[in-house]
Amino acid sequence: MTGHIQVRSAHGSRLVAIGDYVNARADEQAHQSSHAWIKELRRVVVDDQPFRDRFTVRGDSMWWFSELYLHRQRVILELHRTIAAVETLVERERPLELIIVSGPPLLRQVTAWIASARDVRSQPPPRELLWWRRLARLDLRARRFNFLARATAARWKRGPAGPTDVAAFVHRAFWTSGASASEQQPYVGRVLQELERRLGSGGVNYVGIGPATNYRARRWWKRARAASAVVTPVERFSPIARLDASQSMWRARYEHFRLLARSAGLRRAAIIRGVDCWPVVREQLAGVAWLQWPWSARAMDEAAAALDALRPRLVLTYAEAGGWGRALVLEARRRNIPSVGLQHGFIYRHWLNYLHEEDEMRDGVTPAFPAPTTTLVFDHFAARHLRENGRLPEKAIVITGSPQRDDLIRTIRALSPGAVQEARRTIGVPAGMMIVLLTTKEREARSILPALVAAVAGVGGAWLVIKPHPAETAEAYESHVAGRQGVTVVRPAFPLAPLLAACRAVVTVNSTVVLDASAAGIPGLVVGLPNNLTPFVEAGALAGAWPTEAFQPALHRILYDESFREQQIARQRAAFETDSAPVLDAAAGSAGTILDLLGDPRERHS
Repeated sequence: MTGHIQVRSAHGSRLVAIGDYVNARADEQAHQSSHAWIKELRRVVVDDQPFRDRFTVRGDSMWWFSELYLHRQRVILELHRTIAAVETLVERERPLELIIVSGPPLLRQVTAWIASARDVRSQPPPRELLWWRRLARLDLRARRFNFLARATAARWKRGPAGPTDVAAFVHRAFWTSGASASEQQPYVGRVLQELERRLGSGGVNYVGIGPATNYRARRWWKRARAASAVVTPVERFSPIARLDASQSMWRARYEHFRLLARSAGLRRAAIIRGVDCWPVVREQLAGVAWLQWPWSARAMDEAAAALDALRPRLVLTYAEAGGWGRALVLEARRRNIPSVGLQHGFIYRHWLNYLHEEDEMRDGVTPAFPAPTTTLVFDHFAARHLRENGRLPEKAIVITGSPQRDDLIRTIRALSPGAVQEARRTIGVPAGMMIVLLTTKEREARSILPALVAAVAGVGGAWLVIKPHPAETAEAYESHVAGRQGVTVVRPAFPLAPLLAACRAVVTVNSTVVLDASAAGIPGLVVGLPNNLTPFVEAGALAGAWPTEAFQPALHRILYDESFREQQIARQRAAFETDSAPVLDAAAGSAGTILDLLGDPRERHS
């Protein structure tokens, strides 16, 4: 949350950051409230029908894509955060006047409305003209996207024809010429490679979705790269003549927005906690009608064309919960083709992608949510989350483990004592000092880093090693460690395995490295609660410490209490086992499960 407000009260005037008025618990409530608000829209009447049933493509609801847009844009979340922050500011500061110095239009909208209700002077809300200008820019953006999607040269080339055993839909930005599947896709590549080995030549056909470049390098001067001959762009299966639904949705976009904007139910829903947020909500609805729906219909058209050409016995994807994955599963379901979703990373509990209500999982006027036939997950936690919060049937979830976690554990076990000691010397940790490894993003740990550094120093015999996130630099932590003893910041590219092998415990705010460490028998401590790792703490698989005063006692316990460490390690190992035995080769297990779904007589669990 960004923005600054000049607060004038009986005690004087001062500049405050609005983000300082939302703590972790308020942020948690904002997530829950925004999810509930978005989900409730499916019931709101639009043009005499519930939202879920009013807008469809080939009989399937566009609601499944609408909720993704509203969630991904994070504007609804920011509305709930901002309302909570401004209300807290007013209660705490007792202002006479509030002046917005910087921040997005929604901050001014919310502040003006709350200030008026509390008899506090403030600037008026943004003029209606500003919102219409924003809509005009959104319209231009939608036109550009639609033109580029139709004009791509790939549509003039023909893709391969089937039949095939498996059609694997992958993000082509991560595939280049000359590299193996395991090198291309670090999370699921070994599963794909194992499938290729067992099914033989031509058994797996790769269909590339999404842009040809990674989002971090999506600039014209970085687009010259060797395309993979293994992956066929999805557009090659779908000439413009196959985009009927997409073009119908595009031509109807203004009428769809008009129906949304005229809905009395949506207008009422835009009053959030007594604050009229209609201009902000209206802009989001325009994005749904102008951007999301034409794109979603095009993804459905392209998936349909690819499936018709390849005629696979099974569809495989690792993005089943996103927009492309939902479009793919819808079309596979329409053709009675079994589909498999591969968990390819930690499933964050705040991701609305994986949160479904019971009625969404049942057919009504429109068919139920497009869940894959089977979803392969890393561990019991992911399985439970999908059962309890995603409402997926138990038989549709199979625990197969994490190939990347397997690789990390193998690397740790292969390290010699000399290699571990060399890593300690390289990062400058004195002999005899226990390493506490902190893996986190600086912005997530910023507020608690001083307390954590002090807590490690206060334990005695411990040295804090900070491994920055790969997208950060070591310099981001300089202000937190300058002049401090007993703390080292390593470069982001420093190998993780020797650090884990050398450490006594891993501490994090939100990093999933702590889960990999847990599988390797290294105790983990989560701080900055509540956060995405809260379920693991509540289940006892990870230790937790909050508030900051609890850091030092928790660290002392996890470093020195051998009984506690043994119990913690036992809980962690149990968390990363299947129902029968620990997962030793997730890639082989995943490939075997997929072959079982194919009914393939070839060796499954070699």
